[in-house]
Amino acid sequence: MKETDLNKEGTFSPLLPGYPRVIGGVSVDNPIWLAPLAGITFASVRKFYRKLGAGLVHTEMVSALGLCHRGRKTKELLYGSDEERPVVLQLFGSRPDDIERGAETALEIRKFEALQINMACPMPKVTKKGSGAKLMADPKTSAEIVRAMKKPGLPVWAKIRIMPSGSAMTTCEFCELLFESGADFIFIHGRTPAQRYEGKSSRDAIEEAARRFPGLIGGSGDCCEPEDFLDHLDRGCAAVLAGRGILKDVFLIPKTLKALGGEIPSRYCEPSPDFQSELLLELGRSIYNTEGQSQALMISRRMLAALFKGFPGAAQLRRHGALARTWQDMESLLENWRDGKDLPEIEFTKDKFPWGVIGG
Repeated sequence: MKETDLNKEGTFSPLLPGYPRVIGGVSVDNPIWLAPLAGITFASVRKFYRKLGAGLVHTEMVSALGLCHRGRKTKELLYGSDEERPVVLQLFGSRPDDIERGAETALEIRKFEALQINMACPMPKVTKKGSGAKLMADPKTSAEIVRAMKKPGLPVWAKIRIMPSGSAMTTCEFCELLFESGADFIFIHGRTPAQRYEGKSSRDAIEEAARRFPGLIGGSGDCCEPEDFLDHLDRGCAAVLAGRGILKDVFLIPKTLKALGGEIPSRYCEPSPDFQSELLLELGRSIYNTEGQSQALMISRRMLAALFKGFPGAAQLRRHGALARTWQDMESLLENWRDGKDLPEIEFTKDKFPWGVIGG
């Protein structure tokens, strides 16, 4: 593959052995997928990571009840384009009827390749309403939700966590219940609900389920290096989610695909500062034009901290980016830092930048 060999959407599709392949009822180019990340995986970001090689992307966690009430902000989480497909809609809720009506409303707005129920979020604002990981303590309702989600006719997925010791059901038993109810694929995050995001994710627990249900289990948790993804696949997972690791290394997905034998353009695995700023400008402009200035600045600051390292002036560049007041400030910074041009003058005052310094 030449570095210019991109398809019409601007993405590259490395030909891994055995792909394209149908996993969980969805045809994909590879098994490294973008995880659903609250406040992060909106449309522009999903399209960006498809361009970086993700085989599939997820929406943010979307409230089924919010869709039932046809809330404007909830519906905006669904917006996107064909450039990001295949895309999976992740819903959360506690009542089968709400989930069913929410899914129907979402599908009136746009098409998705699959529907996923979140049974993994451990945060109190979600679990106190009976949603997210709280569903794992209610197998009967969980099974009813999966059956309700099958009615629109799309593949149905679930994202769960491992069961704590002493639970009425083991992780494998819970998976079996969901499969018997109609689930087509299950992601397992290797922590218990009580652990939230602390401690270490258990790959052994995920492997046990992956070996018991071949081709039907995906892995999630603590994937920060290509070797982490390869380990999950070696343990029998059919796919692996790239989550918080992409916020530390923007190019984690293409690097992993290269480790899997994909012919990845070298600039995606050893990106120059110029190429990094080019990509960030493209992403920021897309976000600014579709999701607005606040989102464009938030994502750009996070990307700056993950991208620009290891060359003279990198720290100063990140600091300027952290203090950019408008997208125009950020855009000017990314356009003018090269070729010895001076960084734009920015007044660093607490009153002017009440959110403080991020990164640097």
